[in-house]
Amino acid sequence: MQAEILRKITLKTVGFDKAGITDALGDQKSVELCRVVGVTTNAAPGQTDLGEFLKLHGQFRAINVHTGEVFESTVAILPNFIAQSLAAALEGSSEVEFGLSIGAKTAKSVTGYEFTVRPLVEAKPSDKMAALIAVAGMDRPLLIGGDKAEGKAPAKATKRAA
Repeated sequence: MQAEILRKITLKTVGFDKAGITDALGDQKSVELCRVVGVTTNAAPGQTDLGEFLKLHGQFRAINVHTGEVFESTVAILPNFIAQSLAAALEGSSEVEFGLSIGAKTAKSVTGYEFTVRPLVEAKPSDKMAALIAVAGMDRPLLIGGDKAEGKAPAKATKRAA
């Protein structure tokens, strides 16, 4: 299926405003709404009359799991608790790859629901950054006092007979 290119990916732009989420929930306790994958390179804070948000920049693709519609954009605005964790991961890397299943479950709240998130993959530095981390030996603990170049532990001392 050909992806529709959007100015930004949000739950609303992929088909889930408040009424859409309520309809998707129906009589169920929880429901998957969409899946979002991407590589984020930057997170910029913003604010509207509805509150604060984090605008993620990079490459993103989303699918509405109810209609099968596919969307792409270079900007994504996800629920804050998701965007904040991705922004935190960006502090240690220039790119962060992620894949998420975003859903809703009934809750005693103003909207009648709250968002749920299930990682589809572990959010991690990009392959380029992961390769650099591995080459630098930063993906495993250093052996203090050992042969760091070879990754060998120091030889064990042997007991001497008295």
